[in-house]
Amino acid sequence: MRPRSIVVAALLTAGLGPLAACSSQPDAVQSRITDPARGTSVNAQVGSLRLLATRIDAPEDRKLLGGSNTGLFTTLANDGTAADRLVAVSTVYARQVVMRQGTDGAEGPVQVDVPAAGVVSLQYPGGLHLEMVDLKVDVRAGRLLPVTFRFEKAGSVTVNVFVDGFGLPTVSPVSPASPAAPATS
Repeated sequence: MRPRSIVVAALLTAGLGPLAACSSQPDAVQSRITDPARGTSVNAQVGSLRLLATRIDAPEDRKLLGGSNTGLFTTLANDGTAADRLVAVSTVYARQVVMRQGTDGAEGPVQVDVPAAGVVSLQYPGGLHLEMVDLKVDVRAGRLLPVTFRFEKAGSVTVNVFVDGFGLPTVSPVSPASPAAPATS
C-alpha cells in the first residue's frame, strides 16, 4: 500500500470512530423505559401475566415510618391472547394499596386493564402508580415485604418486594401515540 493510501485510510478510520461510538452508546433514559429492571427489584408471573421490576420506594434516610405512605412500582406484561385486569393489591404491612395518578392525584381503587400482548407501566411517580397507604410499622430500606397482586382472570400471586432507596432515577414511560425521537449525535 502506498503511504498516501495509508494516510487516507487512517483519516477515514479516525473520522468514523466517533460516529460509531455515538450510535453505539445507549440512551440512559430510553434504557430505563425499555428495561425498568433494577438490581433491587423483583419479577413474578401468574398465568400469562408478568410483574416486572417490582419495588417499593424508601425515602433518602432509608426508613419508612409507620403511618406514612410510599410508592409501589411495577410493570405489567401480558403474554397471552386475552386481556386481564389487576383488581386488587394488598400487604399486611399497610392499611391498603391504592391507585394514584401523579404525586397529588386522588386515591382510587386498584383497577388496571392489561391488554392482550400488551404492557402497562406503573413505574413513574408522576403518572399512574400504586401506593401503599398508612404503613403499619417502620420499614427500613433493604427489607423484603410480601405483597399480593390479584388479577381478574389469572388469579393471585404473592411477591416478596424489595424496599429500595430513591437513589436511581425513574422515568416516564413513552406514550404509544408519541414515540421517542431517535437519538442523534
